[in-house]
Amino acid sequence: MLIKSKFLIFLLFSYLICTANINGQEKDSIRPKVGLVLSGGGAKGLAHIGVLKMLEKYKIPIDYITGTSMGSVVGALYAIGYSAAEIENIATSLNWSEVFDGSTQRNLISIEEKDQEGKFILEVPVKKGKPVIPTGLLLGQKLEMELANITWSVHGVDDFSKFPIPFACVATDIETGEAVVINGGYLPDVIRASMAIPSVFSAVDLNGRLLVDGCLSRNFPVSDVRKMGADIVIGVDVAAPLYKKAQLNSMIKIMEQASSFMNEQTCIKETKLVDILIKPNIEGYDASSFGAVDSLIKNGEKATILVENQLISLKEKLSHYKEVVRTNRTPPSLHSIFINKVEFEGLNRVSKNLIKSKLRIKDSSWVTLNDIKDAVAKVYGSKYFEKVNYRIVQSYTGTKLVIRVVEQPFSIYKTGINFNNYFSASLILNGTFRNILGEGSRLLLTAKLGLSPEFSVDYSIYTSLKPSVGFRIQSEYYNFEETLYGKEDSINLNISNHSFVSRIGFVSSLSNSALFMLGAEISYKLFNPLNFNLTGYYPETAGIQLFSQIRLDTYNRNIYPSSGASLNIYASYMFDELIKTNTNFNFDDKYWKFIVNYEQYFPVNKKLTYKHSLNTAISLADSLFYNDKFFMGGEINFKNYIFPLTGYKFMQIAGQNIVTAGIGLRYEPWRDKFILLDANAGVAETQIKDIFNPEKIYLGTSIGVGIKTIIGPVEYKISINNFDRKLNQWIQIGYFF
Repeated sequence: MLIKSKFLIFLLFSYLICTANINGQEKDSIRPKVGLVLSGGGAKGLAHIGVLKMLEKYKIPIDYITGTSMGSVVGALYAIGYSAAEIENIATSLNWSEVFDGSTQRNLISIEEKDQEGKFILEVPVKKGKPVIPTGLLLGQKLEMELANITWSVHGVDDFSKFPIPFACVATDIETGEAVVINGGYLPDVIRASMAIPSVFSAVDLNGRLLVDGCLSRNFPVSDVRKMGADIVIGVDVAAPLYKKAQLNSMIKIMEQASSFMNEQTCIKETKLVDILIKPNIEGYDASSFGAVDSLIKNGEKATILVENQLISLKEKLSHYKEVVRTNRTPPSLHSIFINKVEFEGLNRVSKNLIKSKLRIKDSSWVTLNDIKDAVAKVYGSKYFEKVNYRIVQSYTGTKLVIRVVEQPFSIYKTGINFNNYFSASLILNGTFRNILGEGSRLLLTAKLGLSPEFSVDYSIYTSLKPSVGFRIQSEYYNFEETLYGKEDSINLNISNHSFVSRIGFVSSLSNSALFMLGAEISYKLFNPLNFNLTGYYPETAGIQLFSQIRLDTYNRNIYPSSGASLNIYASYMFDELIKTNTNFNFDDKYWKFIVNYEQYFPVNKKLTYKHSLNTAISLADSLFYNDKFFMGGEINFKNYIFPLTGYKFMQIAGQNIVTAGIGLRYEPWRDKFILLDANAGVAETQIKDIFNPEKIYLGTSIGVGIKTIIGPVEYKISINNFDRKLNQWIQIGYFF
């Protein structure tokens, strides 16, 4: 019995030793590598974040990542070191509608360009005599800047196998239809190519190939992660199933269906290579559902819980192997960085002086991420470039900031239309030419055709001097019928005004919102009284004046702004004016003029906007020829001598000194549809002292409706005043130029 007991103890001891040796050998052996595959699916790809959160919870190590489209975005961020929680924070804090908005934020546009931006219904770039047709509706400026900002720490890493987790993504060669696996290069460019939805985002020219969204060729790149070395594959598929006819009720779903047809057979083959398949619930979502970030992430978490047993088994299996130590850490925040050198990439015809004057970042200087973003915004706002982004390259020789640009075609032809009851219908034709007459130059040729024609030439060129000092020449001709009113709304005189004005001076854009100009103005004006019986009676004036002007414009948009202000301060001295009439009046030919125009908008809530405004025009003269006076009445500021005063007819009130003040409310019950309510008051006097004790205060109020359309505002207002108590109407269709 004793012998048997000793024998049993011996067997048990031998078994424990063998088991320990086997386990020890397994611990020392190479652990099977785990690959993670994230499919494309537009906004539905945000569910990948929820999956990553759960994989971290189950402590599943990831050794390789492949992704397509939105899967490439989430996968790349995880690969370079962001945790799932940090990616979630990025996704929830981003304003996705702005990221995918094709328009340029107005605060990014330089002050010289604000008046032109978005006012034309058709713009045709021309290159080498041929129209340039974009490869997508959106060029992707905002998207590329966001990608650059969140991946700055690996801008200098061209080999994605050197990321904390080796990474590759898939794009499609639009020329051949082939899937292109990309595992190196500048990461923001690569991600942008992988998610370049055809016809929505412009294609990306990368390494000689024109690339678009990888969902067209391989939306679920499982075979690619296997080739990277993955032994076990976890796949997350958020691709939309084929919709039924009744479900195909939007452009987004039609596009998804088109890509799904081409990908269905490929996805079936790729899915067979997956060990653990996770399919988040995407019913009710489509590729544009970026407003549902939280619920999509939750759906990713729920889908992962459904394969919990498989993940626990995988974790148990991997626990028998030696743990792989990773250098996976969160990319550092770019609080500040020392830039040894600033370089430029993509410059061909635009001068470095222009871009440097806007950039204002020097070699050997400390900068923050906001400094870089602001600098890029100023360069982009110059309108010389289709796209501007940046790359930070760190090496043993120092840190380079590379400003990467894609130049605009230098000739753009534009057209717009307008109708209002002051000037009737007009067609606006414009040619904008950059870098034609000198590096950093802009030439605008504009014609306004209609009953009140206008023609203008505007040329400017900027130097490398800071802050953005340049030289500007403006010349214009305009002709319209002026109506001069007397008492009780009677018409005294109708005059055809032919005006030629030229300005020349120095200009400086102090920022994207502020401009200063100092120069001289030469004018010639010829007046033809239309209801006079005196044959050959043509009063005319000619004069030279010096002027200075400061402009400030912080409106958030050109049409119906909800925030921001506009300020114009203008001072001039007329030191030689020739006035020819057959009257015996003595008019001043030397005098000062000061003009201040101010307007500001405040959002009360999402639907209601409040504004107030002030216009002041002062002349230091005893007696002025009638056309040197100021006028008020109507709804528009015309040539900075006719100021709006709702309730009154256009140019109804004249004075050498005028002041108007107004308040208004704008309510938006439905998107881009507005109810307008305005009230204002004005005074007009010959002497400045009478402004403070006016003989009469002109009051007016109006109510109307407005619609924001593709051709500009469409408005109708009715108004009344305390002067003649007659109803007046205002009708406008399109932007007023």
